[in-house]
Amino acid sequence: MILLDTLSDPAARRTLIGHVRLIGLFALVFAVVCATLSLALRSVSPAPDMLVLTPKLEHFQANTDKYDTVFLGTSRTFYHIIPDLVEDGAADAGCPGLSVYNFGVFGLTGAEQDWLLDAVLEADGVRQVILEDPLPQPREFAETMTERARYFSAPAGYDAAIDSVSSYPESVPKRIFRSGIFAFGAAYDLSGVGRGSALAFPEAQPPAPHTFDMSEDGFEALGDKMTDGIQARRDEFLSNPDGFTEALDLYGRTSPNIDARAAYMIGKLRKVEAAGKTAALYISPDLLELDRTAQVGKRVAETAPGLSVLNFNRPDAYPDLFERDVWYDFSHLSRSGAERLSRKAGAELCRAQTGTGEGGVNAIR
Repeated sequence: MILLDTLSDPAARRTLIGHVRLIGLFALVFAVVCATLSLALRSVSPAPDMLVLTPKLEHFQANTDKYDTVFLGTSRTFYHIIPDLVEDGAADAGCPGLSVYNFGVFGLTGAEQDWLLDAVLEADGVRQVILEDPLPQPREFAETMTERARYFSAPAGYDAAIDSVSSYPESVPKRIFRSGIFAFGAAYDLSGVGRGSALAFPEAQPPAPHTFDMSEDGFEALGDKMTDGIQARRDEFLSNPDGFTEALDLYGRTSPNIDARAAYMIGKLRKVEAAGKTAALYISPDLLELDRTAQVGKRVAETAPGLSVLNFNRPDAYPDLFERDVWYDFSHLSRSGAERLSRKAGAELCRAQTGTGEGGVNAIR
C-alpha cells in the first residue's frame, strides 16, 4: 500500500527513481572496481598449487627433452595410460623408441585442456600429442568456486569455456544451465572475493606444496591412494553387478550434438598439427560414456580420415577391455585393465604411424 501511494505521488516517484539510479550506479562502479582489482591481483599472483596438475606440469616443464609422446586428458588418461607399457606395445608392433608422458589430470575440462596444450606444444622434444575428449564445464555452483576453478575462469579462457559448453553432447536446456553456471563462476572470479579473502586472512601455516610420485611417468592406478570418495565408488561398483550389464547396453546409442563435439575435437587436433606435431584422438574405455565418447570417436574418424583415432570405448572391437574384473568402478579400469589398454594403445599408435591400421570407424587411422 505504501509503495502504491509512493508511485501515485509524482515527487515521491521521482525521488524513488533517483534512488534506484543511484543504487544502480553504485553497483556498477563497485563491480568495475572489484573486477579491476581482481584482474590486477591475478596478473601479479602465481598460479595456485593444484593437486596433480601442478606437480605434473612442473615435472613436464623440467623434462621437456625426455618425452616425445604426450597423452593429455582426464582421469581416464591419468588412471589408464601406463607409459612404460605403451612404449612396450609400440615396440612390439614395430615402433621402438617411444618416450611417453601421462599428462592425465582428474576433472580436466576443455578450457583447462586448452591451457595445458599450449604448454605441451611449446616443448621442442614432443613430436606427438594424443588428446582425450575432455570433461564438460562444471554444473555445480560449488565446483566454480574452488581455487583451481577460479584460476581457469580468467577472461582469456572465456572462449575456450564457451566452445566446450556449446559443443558438449547434451540437450539445449542443459547447455543453457551449464552456461549459467559458467557465468556465475566467471562473475565470482571477477568479484575478487576469493583473492581478497586470501589477502585479508592469510593462513598462519601455508600448506605444503602438492607432490606427485613420478616413478611411472604420470600414471597412478586408481585405488593406490585411497579416499572416502574412491572407496565409495568401488563399493557401488562391487555391489551392483547388474549395473555393469546395463551400462554396456548404452553402446551404439547416439547422444545429441555428436557432430558439434566431433568438430570441437578436430579443431584441437588441427591445432596440434599446425604446431608441427602429430595428433591423435584417444577415446578411453568408459562405461558411463558408451553412448557419447565412442560415437564422437567414430564421427571424427569418418569426417577427418587423415587424423588418427584410438577409439577404445568399443566393446565390439575390444571385448577384453570390457570384462568386469578389469574395472575398478563404472568409469575407470583397475591396474590390470590399464595394463591391457596401455599395450593396445602403444600398438595402435604404431599402426597409425606406419599406416597399417584398419582405418575408418574401426579405431585407428
